[in-house]
Amino acid sequence: MRLSKIAVIVLLGISLFSTIACESALPEGCKAGDLKVGMLSDAAGLDDAGFNANTWAGLQKADMNLAVCTGFIEGQDEADYERDIVEFVNQDYNMIVTVGFLLIDATRKMAQQYPDVNFVIIDYAYDPPIINVAGITFNIDEAAFPAGYLAAGWAALQDPDDPQVGYVGGIKIPPVEQFIVAYEAGVAYYNSQKSKNVEVKGTYIGDFDAFDQGRIQGNSLIDEGVDVLFAVGGKTGNGCLAAAKERSKWGIGADVDQYFTLPNEKDILITSCMKRLDNAVYSVVESTVNGAFPGGGIYFGRLKNDGVGLAPYHDYEDQIPVELKTEIDAIIESIKSGDIDTGW
Repeated sequence: MRLSKIAVIVLLGISLFSTIACESALPEGCKAGDLKVGMLSDAAGLDDAGFNANTWAGLQKADMNLAVCTGFIEGQDEADYERDIVEFVNQDYNMIVTVGFLLIDATRKMAQQYPDVNFVIIDYAYDPPIINVAGITFNIDEAAFPAGYLAAGWAALQDPDDPQVGYVGGIKIPPVEQFIVAYEAGVAYYNSQKSKNVEVKGTYIGDFDAFDQGRIQGNSLIDEGVDVLFAVGGKTGNGCLAAAKERSKWGIGADVDQYFTLPNEKDILITSCMKRLDNAVYSVVESTVNGAFPGGGIYFGRLKNDGVGLAPYHDYEDQIPVELKTEIDAIIESIKSGDIDTGW
């Protein structure tokens, strides 16, 4: 059967997954009275080193620390999402976490069909709200704007005669565009502040599970002169970063600190633009265990509550000029205060 139980060890942000077949209605180790939480991923799967993996890490933290047991289904196709949700319902799951914008319609329909089941949807909130659905959204533009400024500053430092930055996106949907629009705005802000002309080039692949296409498009952008690549697209984005590694260019990761999840590419990452999905999911599950499921409400991850942010510079901590780092710190504070518009 497709429903499985995963044991996860998270060490320094690296998730090690071992899958165990689930032969009964209860996930392995589930006790009477435990909150049963199921996660339905999008097609990129749990090994995307980002969006889905970090959501699952939050659920595994809940599994280890709370009266919770967890299971997952890796969604393969939009046509199957409703059936996947019904599979959880039939196994008496109390909460179902659906991961991503592509699951909006299936989640809405199934939440209305099963009003006694609690749902959590990542990267969306319904308007009007649905009483048994909690939305988790992220102001990721607040982190992508300084990431764009950093990319422009680094490109100008490394390639002063022709500085260019780029991006490879997965599917062109609002949660992905939110990264890209603010990234471009951050580059534009750098240009206006420094009287520079750092160019932005990029493309959307139309898929989150297309590593080879991400690599091809990453190489194409590098051929056009791009120095820094921003990867926003699950495994597709990972392919883009692989191209940057192969061509001795630089990258910026997305969703999690990919320095820890992409060990082959970590030495070309100047930072990552993070959504703390693990913290957000854990918070909602913890509230539910304590009898306060936030149905109809929205969890907002933003700079102010550490729901989004830039990852450390890691290997580039001593290479990025102090002036540039200071400017980025000031930009972050100005975004928090509302003095800078991210463009989103």
